[in-house]
This record gives sequence, C-alpha cells and structure tokens, in this order.
Amino acid sequence: MKDSMKITVKYQFVYMLLMQVAASGVAFVFGLVAFWYFLSMNIAKEIISVIFIGVNFAMLYIPAKNFAIRDNKSYTPLKPSKLKGAMFGVLISVVTTILMALFAFVWAKFSDEIGIHGVVPTIINVIFYYWSFPYNGIMGLANGTYTIYSGILMLIVPILATYCGYIAGSKKFEFVEKIEEFMYEKEE
Repeated sequence: MKDSMKITVKYQFVYMLLMQVAASGVAFVFGLVAFWYFLSMNIAKEIISVIFIGVNFAMLYIPAKNFAIRDNKSYTPLKPSKLKGAMFGVLISVVTTILMALFAFVWAKFSDEIGIHGVVPTIINVIFYYWSFPYNGIMGLANGTYTIYSGILMLIVPILATYCGYIAGSKKFEFVEKIEEFMYEKEE
C-alpha cells in the first residue's frame, strides 16, 4: 500500500511541474502568436501579463483541486493534507528559484554590454525566459535583471494557486456554483 502511495505522490508532484511548463507554454504561444503586436507596448504588455498570470494560476489551481478530490476518496491510499497542497507550489517555486539563480549567474559571468555568450548560458537564458513567460510583461527584463515584485510574484503565485486549489478540492468548493447564485435569469 505504501509503495503505491509513493508512486502516486511522485506522480502528483511531477504532474504539477508539467502543468507549470504547460502554463508557460500557453502564455508563450498566445504571447508570440496572438499578442505579438502588443508586446512592444508597455501598458498592453503589463495587462497581457496579468491575464497570463491568471491563466498560470488557473492551470495550477485546477489540478491541485482535482488531486484533493481524489485524495478525499475513501478507496485511495492518500489522505488530504493542507501542507501537501502548498508543497505542490513550493516545488514549482524551488525550481523557479534555481532558474532565477542560474539566470543571474549566467548574466554575471557570461555577458558583456552586447549580451550573453556561449551555448549553455544561452540555453539557460531561454529556459528561464520560457518558464517565466507569464510574468514577462511585468518583469522589465534588461541585461539579466528583472523587477523585484515580479520575482516575488513568480515565487508566491504557484504556492497560492496550489494551496487554494487543494483546499477547494478538500472542502468540495465549486467556484462556478457560487457564481451562479448571483446570476439573474430573465424570465421569458
């Protein structure tokens, strides 16, 4: 029983990392295909970034909620834990922190006034840009630096999304049902 539980927990954590990659991919594709014209305009870029951060939040919230729903079923070896919900986001934030450190290191050691030099530093730079693309509009990226608040957001949003999603799944909270209570239907 414990072996199947370990496999399931590992699967859940790997799945959450893949959801972060997918969320970055969605932002990347829509940013470069649908909104490429607006990415050069400061205010539009920031608005689009807020939308992409919302998409990122939702893409982490939903699987965390689904994991909590499954963990609450009587036949599963897993038991719900609020800490586990937050740990999904902590894992993503740890990966983000590592990428931030590598990004800073690459720009400190392998760059000059023109840009970065070398294949490995360029690959690290591209990986960081891809991973952090939902936050691109508010990052103010220039010569290997970014805004402090965007760095903080990159670390807090995954934890908040997975924790809220896991709690919602544990409490069987349906956001859509709560909104429907406030909707008015016109009688015909």
